[in-house]
Amino acid sequence: MASVLLVDDDAETLAAWEANCIAGGFEVKSASDGQSALVMFVETPVDIVVADWRMPVMSGSELCHRLRTLPGLADVAFILISGEPSPPAFVSYDGFLRKPVDGEMLLATMRRLLADNVQHRQILRGPT
Repeated sequence: MASVLLVDDDAETLAAWEANCIAGGFEVKSASDGQSALVMFVETPVDIVVADWRMPVMSGSELCHRLRTLPGLADVAFILISGEPSPPAFVSYDGFLRKPVDGEMLLATMRRLLADNVQHRQILRGPT
């Protein structure tokens, strides 16, 4: 079962994402800010992170940047979500979705990115 870390400072949004991901077959962890999410991720890495761009304490873009610098964990799939009309150009995320997020679109994006990561790792390993 693939695992996801959901991060948003809005409790209702976070609860909706959690219910959607659980129904979609994901093991779910959640945090209300980027700093808490970073601590959770370091303790127990997940397959994919979904985070709101703008949050107090640590933004989703800062969380993404920090995760990308962790040795051996930098290839985790990361989806940035925001009400902003366009994604930030300075962040190395894998997917960007606008709020409000359609549940099926979120699941489809997560599954596509996870499949891409598996394929990428197989290419790096080479033929067996």
